[in-house]
Amino acid sequence: MNKYTELSDFEINLKVAHIVLGKNNYDWCPDKKEVYLAGIDGGDFLPHGYFDPCNNPSDAMLIIIENGIAIRPYKTATPVAFNAEIGEFYGHTIYNENVLRAAMELFLLMKDEENEG
Repeated sequence: MNKYTELSDFEINLKVAHIVLGKNNYDWCPDKKEVYLAGIDGGDFLPHGYFDPCNNPSDAMLIIIENGIAIRPYKTATPVAFNAEIGEFYGHTIYNENVLRAAMELFLLMKDEENEG
């Protein structure tokens, strides 16, 4: 079961940032629901741009490629949805209208399974 479907994009982005960027390389603003790439200048946090793999291909594609996540259209829904899947992780195919969001949900499920094993 996909426990990530009920989370917002912001919550997914935050979880992905923790895994991919490491806990000291990002910050977030809960009011704006944004995750920022971190930079430190004289001990002060400086935002160096947004981290939004659920919606920004430049943030998501490296994660998708490095983890061998396959993306393809799923045409039984209107509008067309997408599914993200991976060979050895075939039991977890994620369907979503947002292809990047589907890939990030699958990435988190993959990491959950790695941590359990």
